[in-house]
Amino acid sequence: MPTTTRSRLSTISAKDIARLAKCGEEQLKQEYDGASELYNRILRSSRNDIGSNEFIKLVYDMLIVFKMNSRGAKLSELPDFKKSIKEHTGTILSLAKYKLEKVKETDDAFKETISFLFDNLRLTQTTARLVTFSKTMHFLLPDLFMPIDRRYTLRFFYESTPVNQKQCFLQVFEQFRQYAQKHHEVLKEQVDKNSRWNRNIPKIIDNIIIASITETMKPQDKAKQ
Repeated sequence: MPTTTRSRLSTISAKDIARLAKCGEEQLKQEYDGASELYNRILRSSRNDIGSNEFIKLVYDMLIVFKMNSRGAKLSELPDFKKSIKEHTGTILSLAKYKLEKVKETDDAFKETISFLFDNLRLTQTTARLVTFSKTMHFLLPDLFMPIDRRYTLRFFYESTPVNQKQCFLQVFEQFRQYAQKHHEVLKEQVDKNSRWNRNIPKIIDNIIIASITETMKPQDKAKQ
């Protein structure tokens, strides 16, 4: 399978973090401004509520806002989506103690748990699990997991579409982990600065990637956004 462009995220220096994070947030405001309050409700919720009907419905609604039920994507029906998360709530909560910038590369048990959840959570009716899984896990554990999409994340890391979705998730996670640990203090400074979307380190790095891709787009590609 294609490998990540391993140096690309590492070339974004600490001095560019604040600017790119703000630019990425502005891009999100243009596309999903009405969703920021829903995101805020998810972030304010206790992680102990992950298995509750109300919280799962919040996550499901957020995924719909982020077009996880269109453009070829197809979420599982809400009852099935709820059932799968409820069945694996204990495993998901076992990861709640972690933060992206604290995860150790050598933690094999952590990697095995992610792999298990990727294989067993039934969140979509299609075989394309990567994007739905990553976004769901971000909303469930926002301080640990990053959202992945094709338009920004995969374009940033890959020259061609990866075939092995789980391996892709683990590769991208590793890139986020390294960057979060290298620039932890600078990223932490950006969290919450009266922001709607720069609310946690994984999302800030995601917004940096959004801004980086947007800045390199040709005018005709931006017009299609």
